[in-house]
Amino acid sequence: MNRIALATVATGISALATVNAQAVVFFDGVFNNSDWSLTTITNAGGTGSIVGAFQMPVGGNPNQYRIIRNFLSINGANSSVVGVHMNNFAFYNPGSGAITQINYSEDSKNFSSQGGNGQGSGCVIIQSGRTYLQRNPILVMPFSGFSNWAPNPAPGLVASDFYEIDNAGNIFAGNNPDFSISGGVMQFGFWRGNSSGNVTSGTFNTESGIDNWRVEVIPSPSGAAALAGAGLFAMRRRRR
Repeated sequence: MNRIALATVATGISALATVNAQAVVFFDGVFNNSDWSLTTITNAGGTGSIVGAFQMPVGGNPNQYRIIRNFLSINGANSSVVGVHMNNFAFYNPGSGAITQINYSEDSKNFSSQGGNGQGSGCVIIQSGRTYLQRNPILVMPFSGFSNWAPNPAPGLVASDFYEIDNAGNIFAGNNPDFSISGGVMQFGFWRGNSSGNVTSGTFNTESGIDNWRVEVIPSPSGAAALAGAGLFAMRRRRR
């Protein structure tokens, strides 16, 4: 596996961070297990639910990908489970440049032909100990359109598109990350979740994949100039 390091960075990571006059980009198309962490959040109705995730070496778009298996235990209407998958190397400090917008994209695949939209998905930001899920829009992957790998983008995200989720699974639309220059350091990842809707009992299993995870942070013009002047690092891990 070839590695290209344009400046001094930690070796052995699969996230790519690049900077130019317009954007800072984080990318992973390899999904080494050690590069990702997983936290499972359920609401009261989803107690007992499980999320599993790990790298698959073949079958992605084109090679490695991360498979996500959600098991939802339904104990009342609107039971939910959310897996928060964080990249261990994808950090951005708005103090280096206030964020104008974030462009998020992933390739998604739904392995189950049962009804529903596969798994809800989107970008995640952890900032100052709080977790924010992309909720506007929520990305879905119905089997009819995602039985094979397909792009699943969400361009032009702003702070109000991210809602806070607490450890009890409550979501607060009015609590959003701070994109300003005074905002704390952000860590990026993605989420995958399922909800029971009006179904009040039983279980629900989904199995989907993610590949070519990409977060593009667009700083303000002055912030972009400062980042470029500082010579921010770039590192890439290529596929086999």
